[in-house]
Amino acid sequence: MPKRLMVTLVVLVLAGCAGSSLFQPYPSRMVPVKQALEQGNSQSALAQLEPGLSGSDALLYAQESGRVAALGGDTAASQTFYREAMAQYSRYDWKAIVSLTDLTAQVGGSTVSDNLIPYHGQAYERVMVHQQQSLNYLWQGDLEGALVEVRRADQAQTESLKAYQDALKSTRAIENAAVDAELNELDKQAGKAPNSFINAYVLMSNAALYEANGQPNDALIDIRKALQVYPDNRMLQRELVRLSCQLRIDCDELTQRYGDPVLPSAGQGRLVVLYEAGFLPARDSVFIPFTWDGLYQQVALPTYRAGGPEPTPLSLNVGGTHLTTEPVADLDAMAARALREQYPFILLRQGIRLTAKHNANRWAERKGGDLGAITMEVFNALTEQADKRSWLTLPRQAQAWAGFIDAGEYPVTVGSENTSITLSPGRTTVLWIARQGGLTRIQSILI
Repeated sequence: MPKRLMVTLVVLVLAGCAGSSLFQPYPSRMVPVKQALEQGNSQSALAQLEPGLSGSDALLYAQESGRVAALGGDTAASQTFYREAMAQYSRYDWKAIVSLTDLTAQVGGSTVSDNLIPYHGQAYERVMVHQQQSLNYLWQGDLEGALVEVRRADQAQTESLKAYQDALKSTRAIENAAVDAELNELDKQAGKAPNSFINAYVLMSNAALYEANGQPNDALIDIRKALQVYPDNRMLQRELVRLSCQLRIDCDELTQRYGDPVLPSAGQGRLVVLYEAGFLPARDSVFIPFTWDGLYQQVALPTYRAGGPEPTPLSLNVGGTHLTTEPVADLDAMAARALREQYPFILLRQGIRLTAKHNANRWAERKGGDLGAITMEVFNALTEQADKRSWLTLPRQAQAWAGFIDAGEYPVTVGSENTSITLSPGRTTVLWIARQGGLTRIQSILI
């Protein structure tokens, strides 16, 4: 009876896990979504995502759906999905998001797999939700609504960094040669991102809206923060000098460091280009085997591997002005950095899980003999899967350009997509271009 009961319990637990990301990793679930986007079919991609909106990973699917709807040009639907994601985020405090230390949500999952813990999101994802939502409001001509999301994005970056620093104080490092090697590899992948909380692309986008709304001081603050992340970015340097000299704040010092300010001439309008390219790479996994009291064990840890070539800069001709975008956020590096930051907490949960599984092995061996031990080892091997969940329709890289061009109406062509933009003296035009797979989306507005 104990043997039959044991096998039955294992089968029931495995059946209950079947609908989660445990046996079908999240990147595999996203394959048909990406295929639909590669074909330029956002409606098919949304249909593939719909079942996940009612599951334990609803937050993740809401983010994906919001992004896909925006790429398809359905701003209203994108807003709705992002609101659903924000409602999910409001259920968790920042500490739960940056470290997954909400133990009440982990009672069932912590002893089996991180994949069974409801998805709380990543700090950099939450910041991007607000930035993307700000653009949705902008396309609808609602600058005030956009600025609400801008302020939320700024606040989210500050609060997430503080929560991470506080959470880190309560953890201890776990020393292991294989783990250390994987952490070193993650550090290489995350080299362009000093942390995952301050996003220079979001700051650049926010600054553009602040300035358009007559808040140059707030714009200067965000540009200064962005330049701290990308200190060699020439565009950010020009923006810092221009704003500082216009506000008469450290103008001489910054001019000596970065050159003379590029100020607008009479009859020129301001153009800000926001360019998002590529797909954020999926997480991979690494398995680390070892023995404990003579029993074989292994742990599966999430990681990132080196991707392909980076997206190339976007070149445009607008009114006789040739412009080329510059990277302001390597989101693949930010994702790798976010995972590297979470490793102390991942290893802590892994230690709890290993102890629980080891004790279960011993119990199964006592109660069920060799069959019990084998059954439990098979169960442990099947459920030892790295958590590969993350927002995969985010761009791999974000780039930008900002400057002044003579007022007028100009055609813009990107690939097979065509549009026109209007520049007006003393006003800002925002041009957003997103290229993912076979789908290119262009939207613009004169503020």
